[in-house]
Amino acid sequence: MTGKVRAAVAVARRRMELQAFALPEIGDEDGLLRVEMCGVCGSDPRIFDWTDSSRFPLIMGHELVGHVAEIGRLAAARWDVGAGDRVIVEHLFGCGHCRWCLVGEYRFCREGQGYGGPTPCSVPPHLWGAYSEYMYLAPNARVHKISADVPAEAAAMTCANIGNGLRWVQTVGGAKSGDTVVVLGPGGQGLAAVLAAKEAGAGRIVALGLGRDGHRLALARAFGATDTVNLEEEDAVEALGALTNGEMGDLVVDVTGATASLPLALELARPLGTVVVGSNTGEEEAGIVASTMPVKELRVQGVNSHDTAAVRAAIKVVESRRYPIEEMVTHRFTLEEAEAAVLAAGGEVELEGFIKGVIVPN
Repeated sequence: MTGKVRAAVAVARRRMELQAFALPEIGDEDGLLRVEMCGVCGSDPRIFDWTDSSRFPLIMGHELVGHVAEIGRLAAARWDVGAGDRVIVEHLFGCGHCRWCLVGEYRFCREGQGYGGPTPCSVPPHLWGAYSEYMYLAPNARVHKISADVPAEAAAMTCANIGNGLRWVQTVGGAKSGDTVVVLGPGGQGLAAVLAAKEAGAGRIVALGLGRDGHRLALARAFGATDTVNLEEEDAVEALGALTNGEMGDLVVDVTGATASLPLALELARPLGTVVVGSNTGEEEAGIVASTMPVKELRVQGVNSHDTAAVRAAIKVVESRRYPIEEMVTHRFTLEEAEAAVLAAGGEVELEGFIKGVIVPN
């Protein structure tokens, strides 16, 4: 293929512009993806606000679905895909030979390769993110087929939302049948956590949000939440105590993205319970009572991103159509509107009923 590709490029901190790139030549080991849709992650505003100028320019976007436009012979065999197939692509991929890759934890790869931020677009062949008409499929990328029958909005949520949720709640959090799971923060990642708790067979799923989150809490119920709590109208500890007869949460998942919520998460967990902290981009110090953890013998676990096992499980969930996952997407943007999409995700631009934005580049 020949021609030019349009992409929204973060050229510096809080500065984005449209640029054109040449389509890369594809060999036996790699491929090219035509981007169908890309979600705007809650981490994208943080990336857009990076103060380290060496990390720019870059093409953001790592929550994506697209169609294979061109693929090499060996890459097609490795990923079991062909030209025209609809696929999703994992955010991160490893070098394959460092300590972390060798033990299967490629998310911590020393080379830090990935899409939507880790690799600047100054590195050839430049197309390292999905805020673009096309994205380069590197030889070590992690590519997965997904059904053509799934709405694009649901497909785009598969990796970095549903995959995250399944890993954070089930694999790391250990949620099991009959548990009480509490989810702080009903954004895209919180909704995925509710879904993951439902898939685990949790007996009670409590989603907590603010007054402005009414539409999000309603969707949380569609995903399996048995109870919702408005933190501006009810005391969270009292409300959960009433719901659980004082037993509190077996698993508390804090995905608010705000440091200030951690002390509450610790309070909501039962003795010997687990607190999982994800999506926490706050840099402030948290005023916690440290004795809460040893007195209750809590396990407090940070989580970040998904892995291949979680993504494969997520594909099955999304393809089952058991949940209205596409309803997480409330707003659509063009490439020209990419900066506004990022600002909306960060809460700097208020849009009515906003839960999740996506960019449709083609």
